[in-house]
Amino acid sequence: MDIDKKANFSEWYDEALKESEILDSRYNSKGMFIWLPYGFKIMRRIKEMWDKLFQDAGIQECYFPQLVPIEYAEQNKSWWEGFKEEGYLMVTGKNKEVQGIIRPTGEPAIYPMYKLWIRTFSDLPLRLYQTTSSFRYESKSTRPLIRDREITMWHEIHTAHATKEEAEKEVDLHIKLWDKLWDKLALPVWKVRKPQWECFAGAVGAIEYYTLFPSARVMETGSVNNLGQAYAKEFDIKFKDTDEKEHFVWQVCTGVGARLLAAIISIHGDRKGIIVPPEIAPTKCVIVPIMFKGKEQIILKKAKEIESMLKKENISVFIDSRDEIAAGRKFYEWEAKGIPLRIEIGPRDLEKNQITIVRRDSNEKVAINESKVIEKVRELLDNIQKSLLKEAEHELKKSIVDVITFHDIKKAIKNKKVARVFWCKSRDCYDIFGGIGDGIEGIGTDLDEKTNGKCIVCGKETKARLFIGKSY
Repeated sequence: MDIDKKANFSEWYDEALKESEILDSRYNSKGMFIWLPYGFKIMRRIKEMWDKLFQDAGIQECYFPQLVPIEYAEQNKSWWEGFKEEGYLMVTGKNKEVQGIIRPTGEPAIYPMYKLWIRTFSDLPLRLYQTTSSFRYESKSTRPLIRDREITMWHEIHTAHATKEEAEKEVDLHIKLWDKLWDKLALPVWKVRKPQWECFAGAVGAIEYYTLFPSARVMETGSVNNLGQAYAKEFDIKFKDTDEKEHFVWQVCTGVGARLLAAIISIHGDRKGIIVPPEIAPTKCVIVPIMFKGKEQIILKKAKEIESMLKKENISVFIDSRDEIAAGRKFYEWEAKGIPLRIEIGPRDLEKNQITIVRRDSNEKVAINESKVIEKVRELLDNIQKSLLKEAEHELKKSIVDVITFHDIKKAIKNKKVARVFWCKSRDCYDIFGGIGDGIEGIGTDLDEKTNGKCIVCGKETKARLFIGKSY
């Protein structure tokens, strides 16, 4: 594809999705797309990871209907006012009666059932999650995996607890689980604390995760929300405690979806296409036999022997033995798909009893004795996983700059960076940042408050630092 993603991210992103066969966005409904087999395999690998993390932590998987009755949605008036303009109404075909909305978020579908299931302290904690789709009539420009009208492969955890302290421990657990997930995805993120007025109405607080794209825009890649008792009071979710009195539960909700794959593609990809971290790669190695007239069968036989050796070690591998396509074209296709390792076997390799392994991330080639293939493949896969994360973390660190003037904020963002400024935590000062223009806005505060400074707006002493940038 040979497109500079930093110079023209939008074109690069669309071409990368197409060439790698992640999805097809030509479906004739704005903001919706078709998962192609290869893309869906990668996304399923990511889901398998969070399934294991959550279930090992005792959070059980479930599934709720996509259709949310209107009376459920209306139970939380502030939520309904915020989402009813974005919701898709479900009407009957015969008499056009409104049956409900297609879920924009999980709370109105799940919490009326929590009210039925939770009766006494013995029913707590209740800790469930599901992986589903959400539907929102997104009026802005849509972009596959980043901003869609059908938000696919979305996981959400919803927990209910007897005490505030238990809910806070659950928040800490969710943060730890996600920290493990980011490592497996080789995904660099940074955590922010959202201002109270940008949290769910009545919530205690929220921690959000962000990733910086080559387009210089930041994207939220997940949130952990301490809902307090706000939703419990709206949905009347109570339990009878040992004191024989009824109390509202304390709740936590956490969610993220296919945006994770958008971040992985955007951060690790290059001029050749996407690069898939080995941990989530459906195929970790592709073997490309370099055919030579008269030696086709012996080369193919050796390729199958190497394939068998790798499969016995549970290393996913595929032989590209297509006769009608030249080796160079095969290299191009598999590089576009981001397969971590390519193994080449040609006449010269046979003569030397070796194979040639090519890394997708660095294009580095190494020739090894075929007897060492398992050891070397494992070593290289581990190294690629670590290198991708290390390089991406380095780029992110360079991209967050501390500034002290509004001029420097604009300059930093023009240079495709995120600005960090001292801020007094007041709403009045916060709203000033939204007036800078060109889509610049406050993102959230740094969790680290060990440094002293003065608010860039009012000059008050503070330890809070606010991230500022453009977001999707």
